[in-house]
Amino acid sequence: MNEQASDSEMRERQRRINAEAAAWYVRIAHDAVGQDNPAYRAWLAAAPEHHVAMQRAQRLWQAFGDHAAAPEMVKARRDALDHSGKAAARRWSVFNRWSVFNRWSWLSNVSGPIKPAATVAAIAIAITIAIIGAPTALLLERYERAILAPAVETHRTAVAETRVVTLADNSRVSLDASTVLTVHYSAEARDVELKQGQAHFDVATDNARPFRVSAGERTVVATGTAFNIELVGDTVLVTLLEGEVIVTDTKPAMQPSSRQSATQAMPDPAQAAPVKMKPGQLLVASVEATPQIVENANLEKTNAWRSGKVFLEGDSLSAAVARMNRYSRIELTVTDHRLERLRISGVFDAGDTDAFIEAVEAYFPVDARRMSTSRIEFHPRQ
Repeated sequence: MNEQASDSEMRERQRRINAEAAAWYVRIAHDAVGQDNPAYRAWLAAAPEHHVAMQRAQRLWQAFGDHAAAPEMVKARRDALDHSGKAAARRWSVFNRWSVFNRWSWLSNVSGPIKPAATVAAIAIAITIAIIGAPTALLLERYERAILAPAVETHRTAVAETRVVTLADNSRVSLDASTVLTVHYSAEARDVELKQGQAHFDVATDNARPFRVSAGERTVVATGTAFNIELVGDTVLVTLLEGEVIVTDTKPAMQPSSRQSATQAMPDPAQAAPVKMKPGQLLVASVEATPQIVENANLEKTNAWRSGKVFLEGDSLSAAVARMNRYSRIELTVTDHRLERLRISGVFDAGDTDAFIEAVEAYFPVDARRMSTSRIEFHPRQ
C-alpha cells in the first residue's frame, strides 16, 4: 500500500514539474521573462528533474509549433487516442483536481502577465505530458527521434579541393583535400568524426557542451580551442595550436563477462590513458603503438597545407605518398615494403606530383613506373 502511495506521489510530482516547466518555457519564448529571471533560476536549480522537464517542454513546443501536421505527429496523436481512452479521462480527472490552472496562476503572480494564446499553448503542452500513457510516450519518443533529433551532417572535399565550413555553433573547420567529416550536435555534446584526410578546428567556446572529434581510435575533447588533426593510414596526428584538449582512446574499455565480477575483469592493455595536451605539442598515435607526445611541434609543417604546400620532414615514403595523393588525380603507390622505411624531407606545391617523383628518384634507389594515365608505382631500382 505504501509503495502504491509512493508511486502516486511520484507521478503527481512529475505532473507538477512538467506543468511548471511548460509555463516557464512559454514565458521565456514570448519574452515575458528572461532566462536570468531570479524566480526561474531558483526553480531550475531546485531539482535536476527541472532541467529534464524544460528540455521536454522545448521539444514538445517545437513539435506543436513546427511539425503539428507532420505524418509522425498525426500518427502519434491518433495512437494516443487509441491507447488512452478511458485511462486518459481518469488521468484528466486527477490532473484537473491537481489544477494546472492554479499552477499557472501562481506563475503569473510571480512573473507577470502573458498573452492568452501563450497560456493556452503552455496548458496544452502540460496536459499532453500529463495524460499520455506509456505506449503513447514511446510513440512520442520515436517521433522526436525522427523529426526533432539533430541530423548528421557530412562534409567532404574532392581531390585538390579545400574548404572552410562554419558549424551551427560558429565553430569553423578547415577541410584539407580528400577529407570526409561528419557532424552531429545535440543538447549535451558536439560530436564530430574525421573519417579521412585532415582538418583544422577553431572551436567556439561552450563549456556546457564539449566538442569531441573522433579520428581513428582517438577522440579529442575540447570546449573552445584550436587544433589540427590528420589521418595518415592508421596513424592519428593531433597538433594543439591554442587552448587545451584531452585526447582519449576511442576504443571502449574491456567489460567483465557474465562470469566475471568487475574486480576480476582484466584491463585492456591497448587502452591508452587520456593525454592532456598543451599548445605547441604534437600527439602521434597509431594502432600498434603507445601514443607519443612531441614537444615544440613544427607548426609551419602543420599549417602548410592551408597555404597549398606539402611539408615533409623525415616522413616515411608511404606517408609522403598518402599526403601527395590528396591533391592529384594521379595515384602514387609504394609497391615494396622495404621502400616504406625511406625518409623524405622537402616542401612541395600541393598537386605537383612530377616534382615529388623527381625528388624521390634523385635521392633514393627508386624508379617510378607509370602503369596507366592515373597510376604511378614506386619500385626498387634494379
